[in-house]
Amino acid sequence: MNTTTLQSKATKGIAHLGIGGAIGKIISLGTTLILARLLSPADYGIMALAMIVIGFVGFFNEIGIGSAIVQKVELTVSEVNGCFVVAILLGLVLCVATVLASYLAAIFFKTPQLQGMIATLSVTFIFGSLNTVPLAFLRREFQFKGIAALNIIEVVTVTIVSLPLAIAGFGAWSMVWGFIASSAARTIGAYFLSSWRFNKNFNIHEAMTLISYGLNITLSRIFWYVYINADKVIIGKILSVRAVGVYDMAMSLAALPNSQITSIVTNVASPLFSKLQNDLPQISLTILKLTRGIAYITYPILIGMLVCSREFILVVLGEKWLDILIPFGALCLVGLLRSVDPLLSQLLISTGHVAKLTAYTAMCSVAMAVAVFIGGTWDGLRGVSLVWVAVYPLLTLKLLHDVSKVTGLSMRIYYRNLGPVLIATLVMSAVVAGVREVALLFTSFAPLLLSVEVLSGMLAYVGWMIFMNPQSLVEIRQVLLDVGVPQRRLDFWPFVR
Repeated sequence: MNTTTLQSKATKGIAHLGIGGAIGKIISLGTTLILARLLSPADYGIMALAMIVIGFVGFFNEIGIGSAIVQKVELTVSEVNGCFVVAILLGLVLCVATVLASYLAAIFFKTPQLQGMIATLSVTFIFGSLNTVPLAFLRREFQFKGIAALNIIEVVTVTIVSLPLAIAGFGAWSMVWGFIASSAARTIGAYFLSSWRFNKNFNIHEAMTLISYGLNITLSRIFWYVYINADKVIIGKILSVRAVGVYDMAMSLAALPNSQITSIVTNVASPLFSKLQNDLPQISLTILKLTRGIAYITYPILIGMLVCSREFILVVLGEKWLDILIPFGALCLVGLLRSVDPLLSQLLISTGHVAKLTAYTAMCSVAMAVAVFIGGTWDGLRGVSLVWVAVYPLLTLKLLHDVSKVTGLSMRIYYRNLGPVLIATLVMSAVVAGVREVALLFTSFAPLLLSVEVLSGMLAYVGWMIFMNPQSLVEIRQVLLDVGVPQRRLDFWPFVR
């Protein structure tokens, strides 16, 4: 399969995941808004602490087997089936161990309710072990329509389970049962959509090569997980459950563009980078193209949310959530980097440089934990917010340096690649800020203010791209062609001038 075909399949994969992600995002956002008004920050805080524990143990659920299956060029039936057997056994062990140890988390965070929640959530490890191989084959075979369908099924399941329970007064448990139901639905869907089927031809010894590779990936991801969750653990320990809920909501909202857009592109990039791993110049060009493509969407959304943050929070969550303004603003700024960094991590994984990523994430996990503790002790949530803005960009430089060593991609070229998008975003933010000040002279009604701000921001951003950065239109047009849009439908202004 040549490079052009691979990139075309990747682009179409992004389109499929994008459609599924857009549908899922609308449903998920609607569910979040309703739940935020039904539940309290403390409910979100308890669930966030429970998910930190479940998420950490979950890394051992499939020990990187999925990524190893996607990355390896040649696979045998016996080694893949062997990996499935190992995953099942490991899932059962993790489920039992988590139930037995759940009280330790409750003691550590001084929150008795956590024990029952964590013990119940541990059943998802069994679902996780069952879907490891089917999901890996969907990614390996570029079956992104199937992955998009699973994303929608998962979100819909959460909605139809969590909302009725929240209305009935189940509090944080409504989110627990929603998460369990969505895990089960994803597992069942993955099995039926995947081409892989288990049979008795398995060899655990042969599977150890894949498992060994997967363990390196898992170790790297564990460090990364500690790195990005140290703040919640520390806040839960030194501040309060409510503070965790406020902070977690800020994190969730600020991460919406990244979780929807970046995760889609990273899923597609994983098999693409693996196929191109021996063509480093082409990988460098691909990284630049995908990074800029992500930024075209995430940068204006993140900065737009920052500029409109007060009205956005009032409309989306209500007045009781205004405490999230400071951490939300900080995390929107950090999101500019967090939206594109996962591609760099995925490149190191896909090109066999997992050791570099492991060393980087180990350094980050220690540095971030220390910094967050200092910031939280010094000034609570404001201190933690300052830590993210001050420390994260420095850590990102190290990641880009490692990628530069592997691919030869210049750091200067990488950042210059993002320059036009950043300029357009800054212009947009200036226009929105100006419009907001004028609008405040006439009304303070939050929904109306937010509507005016969003409309002015969209017009400013699109206008700048059309008249000041026409190259962006060339790139967007090419993406649409790759997706399958007929050329005749794109032969009009502003694509043709």
